[in-house]
Amino acid sequence: MNDPEKMTVERFQLLWLVYEICAQNKFKVAPVQELINIITSERNVKSVAVRKMVWELGRGGYLENPLRGCWRLTQKGKQLLKEIQSNQERV
Repeated sequence: MNDPEKMTVERFQLLWLVYEICAQNKFKVAPVQELINIITSERNVKSVAVRKMVWELGRGGYLENPLRGCWRLTQKGKQLLKEIQSNQERV
């Protein structure tokens, strides 16, 4: 799971959560603490694991960090979500 290019279900769900939060936020960013709160409340995951996953997705080019403590999808991240969504519609 150290490979940022390896897209797991958890990483995809995190990208989707970033997309949803950004859509509702007037600054179009997802605060990392909000991501941590949501994910740790739904799963038995520690906050450090969420931070690591966010950082790895950023390093992989799927997320960018425009403000301290806040993230949003890059073009690469948006494209991935679009591809997966179109593949699901075909099934």
